[in-house]
Amino acid sequence: MYTQEITRRHRAAIVIAIDQSSSMSGRITTGNSDLSKAEVVSMVTGRLIDELIMRAHRDNGYRHYYDIALVGYSKDSVYTLLGDELAFYPITTLAGQRVRRAPYMLPYNTINRGMSPILEEVSMWVEPSAQGSTPMYKMINCVTDLVKGWCDREENKESFPPLVFNITDGEASDADYDMLRSAAARLKKTGTRDGNTIFANVHITSEINHAPILFPNMHEVPLSIRHAHLLMDMSSIMPEQLHSYICECRYNYAAPPYMAMSYNASMSELIAMLNIGSRSLVMGL
Repeated sequence: MYTQEITRRHRAAIVIAIDQSSSMSGRITTGNSDLSKAEVVSMVTGRLIDELIMRAHRDNGYRHYYDIALVGYSKDSVYTLLGDELAFYPITTLAGQRVRRAPYMLPYNTINRGMSPILEEVSMWVEPSAQGSTPMYKMINCVTDLVKGWCDREENKESFPPLVFNITDGEASDADYDMLRSAAARLKKTGTRDGNTIFANVHITSEINHAPILFPNMHEVPLSIRHAHLLMDMSSIMPEQLHSYICECRYNYAAPPYMAMSYNASMSELIAMLNIGSRSLVMGL
């Protein structure tokens, strides 16, 4: 399980769902930059897609290794942030598009495990937006249908299972705890013959009341943080095959199993969460 190589025959599906509610206008200070949470998510998403495009490049052009879906949710709507409809788009299609680029100071790991900001131009595949409420329940149900449709296609049944990232800074406005947990359970039951869909929830914030929680085990999330427990209940257990990547980005050792979630994520934690899935995919030829 979770061992299928990524090839043109066995593509990988990646969904990034982005909370674009009004609270995403809150500011985050990182290094020398002061950005809204919406800007941070747009920048990091653009960086990931640029990296996937680069990985799909070969001497004779781009290869169809990935199917990408970008989903936004705010007010009462769930909508595509890529193309004309809510669907997966081949990485080869994205490679041929011209996208606005913007300079950002991005954090990179240093030799001593610190972070060093480097100025880099990033493709703005997602324009920053922050308005309205947070229809997370509706988003999960829409993404479940999208992922199930991809998994049911004959050409995808042997592929590495889809990776779904939900990036949010708050609580859902359209459902209670039990409804969200049930919706997430339905999403996590989708998958391929190589395993179930991995659902990762990333909480991004400018608050400093709690230390970041990154890929925790079930004993590391304080009972007092209700929203963190909801994210943990919604999230997948990370496959054992990915533990080495998780240990690289955790601050301290803890025994597995690890949950596919982070709480109070900074820009660097957000980058780590989005990279963990794509880096762990085994690339074939």
